Amino acid sequence: MTKEELQPPEGWVDGMVPTMNGTGFMFERIDAYAEEFIEYSGGIDDEVLDMGCAYGVATISALQAGARVRACDLDERHIEILESRVPKELRANLTCQQAQLPDVDLPADHFGAIFCSRVFHFLSGDDIDASTRNMFRWMRPGGKLYIVADTPYGIWRNFIPTWEANYDRGERWPGWMEPAMDYLPYGPSGKGKHPPFMNLQDPDLLARTCTEAGFNVQRATFIARPDFGEKGRMDGRENCGVLAIKPA
Repeated sequence: MTKEELQPPEGWVDGMVPTMNGTGFMFERIDAYAEEFIEYSGGIDDEVLDMGCAYGVATISALQAGARVRACDLDERHIEILESRVPKELRANLTCQQAQLPDVDLPADHFGAIFCSRVFHFLSGDDIDASTRNMFRWMRPGGKLYIVADTPYGIWRNFIPTWEANYDRGERWPGWMEPAMDYLPYGPSGKGKHPPFMNLQDPDLLARTCTEAGFNVQRATFIARPDFGEKGRMDGRENCGVLAIKPA
């Protein structure tokens, strides 16, 4: 990529940077799960994994905290932009890899922590389960897993009646939306590609997925995103997160 091309697309919402493939965003605001991952990663000797790193907001902060980071993303352009942003003195602690869940080969019993933010809601249920089982295999005993995902209570709130009906019926993946864009409270912004489906989560679903994969769940909560804007329409449940530990 040329220097001019080595830039992410221009966003239309402050703090939300569109991906190069047009299927999501990188949030520049660090949430509590990301903060904890960054702090923990900087204090351990093991390499850590940022899966779905986008342009590297968590990766770069973890490097600055003293971590050794493997940053993975499905789009090689994101990785190129990330590498261009890492200070020269930190590059020796960064490994980048093009990868897509769940079909990526990473070393077993290797990582001291894994961070996977805003990826799971782009995966099918089977791929979420397979990805979490893979993360369990990649993690060292005692390692910590941090996952963040979208819920129906943020920009996807038009889906809430369907979500609730799906939950009442006992569907395993009540957050399956297809086509996803039909549930936005406004028309899709920007041009180009949009995700054909979304698989929204909540704390209970994330906890179930991690438990079934073998992790011990330490915390699963909603995450408030006041940076989404639209005052009066957000209620503090816009994202969800989980912290889980691989038994020693």
